[in-house]
Amino acid sequence: MPLPDPARLHAEAERTTGLADFGPDGYRDALGRLVDALNTEARLNAHGYAEARRTLSGALVHRLRLYARPAPPFPAVDPVVIVGPPRTGSTLLHRLLARHPGLHAVRLWELTHPVSPPGVTDAELIAETRRAVAAHHRAAPGLRDIHPTGAREPEECEHLMTTDFHNSVLGLVSYRVPSYADWLLGQDLTAAYRLHRRQLAHILARRPAAPGARLLLKSPSHLWHLPSLAAVYPRLSVVALHRDPLRATASACSLALHARRKRSDHTDPHEIGRQLEAALRLGARRLDAFPGVDVRVGYDELVADPVATAARVCRALGLTDAPHVREGMRRHLAGQPRTARHAYTPEDFGLTP
Repeated sequence: MPLPDPARLHAEAERTTGLADFGPDGYRDALGRLVDALNTEARLNAHGYAEARRTLSGALVHRLRLYARPAPPFPAVDPVVIVGPPRTGSTLLHRLLARHPGLHAVRLWELTHPVSPPGVTDAELIAETRRAVAAHHRAAPGLRDIHPTGAREPEECEHLMTTDFHNSVLGLVSYRVPSYADWLLGQDLTAAYRLHRRQLAHILARRPAAPGARLLLKSPSHLWHLPSLAAVYPRLSVVALHRDPLRATASACSLALHARRKRSDHTDPHEIGRQLEAALRLGARRLDAFPGVDVRVGYDELVADPVATAARVCRALGLTDAPHVREGMRRHLAGQPRTARHAYTPEDFGLTP
């Protein structure tokens, strides 16, 4: 059964909320392309169909609730943005830096609910997010080891890009939608990042950063669109991660394979390898060409000594790496559960040196 067309999705969102203002129309082309690709390319199973429908409908509901309220002023917090290909240690670094008192990280429950529905408390939203994470792990147990997460954990701000239907991770990892993914990698996302900023303004109004703290963001999707990101956040600092390209690509392919198997009964590892190898090469070229990188971090350095590497990043950003900061990072690492190593080889995806 095909997903509903955009007109029906819009009508359903209006009935759900009693609202009618979706904001500027720039998202409609992306929505149409995504729906078409999901219907004609993704080969969704029942779970994938239900999840895609929830994602599309939820994004439109978020838009209606966002534009029903005046946008709060964006606070004077200069973002620190972690960028790099998937599987380069960005989650490890993100969660270590989130323990720094001078950095304010956004939590998963906030990213999935940038504006609270009327009459719903934060505690209810956190509980709803926990249920969603548990269902996600039941549907794809392997993803828990590849990318562990939780409702209160710092998470990737790519969730906010879904509200404008310009999410590169959605297109490259979650679903087989090559026409949408290829189109998206060539787009100027300045308007989408403006909506990203508007959502963050609501999130920070609900849970403000401490005085003087900087906003900490992370998503691999920024890799392909750094000029657009910098146009909206001109005072940002960029922390760029690097890893051996073959190993990074193979690990990203393993993530995509697990994600797509959850949503489709027809997955081709070699096709995933070709798609991600090309996309990540493009991302690497764009990162190399971007003049605004403030700190570079190698994957091997990070995994060899995570706390020392995070402390180096703090110093480079003008943040203290005092003993109590390092100790907080060590406590975080000590409290992390051991996860199973996911087994794969580059050859599984048709990748060669």
